[in-house]
Amino acid sequence: MAGGEKRSPEELDQEWSELIEEHRLAMPGTQVLFAFLLVLPFQQRFQELTENQVYVYFSALLCAAIGIILLIAPTANHRLRWREGDKEALLTAANRSAIAATVFLAAGMSASVYLITDFLFGEPATAAVTAPLGALFIWLWYGLPLFRRMRERD
Repeated sequence: MAGGEKRSPEELDQEWSELIEEHRLAMPGTQVLFAFLLVLPFQQRFQELTENQVYVYFSALLCAAIGIILLIAPTANHRLRWREGDKEALLTAANRSAIAATVFLAAGMSASVYLITDFLFGEPATAAVTAPLGALFIWLWYGLPLFRRMRERD
């Protein structure tokens, strides 16, 4: 459908349902990551982390928290605005929020893998594991879909 065309209420409801279902798939993984990161400082070996590892840990924690916030935001917005009749704007904001959430989730997961790999094996294993993982996130979550979109336009 072209960018300027209005969608029917049924189409908007279908899009909303699809978006919420996608959130239901992403949310548990994000919550598990966040829970893992929340309990990590209370483990005895956490004191053994280097200053750099502590910064990586904290960035992973913040990324997971922001990811959860962004995944829950559309539900909160929907509850606050559900009778206002502007589902199109709600869907646009929810879509942007979902995309941003995946960016923070990918960053949080990459930072977590970096931290654990660095703690267990040090360099060069950390770079050898984390760089390809980051590339995989970028390609599968963003590169491939954008590549397909560009190909379909041509």
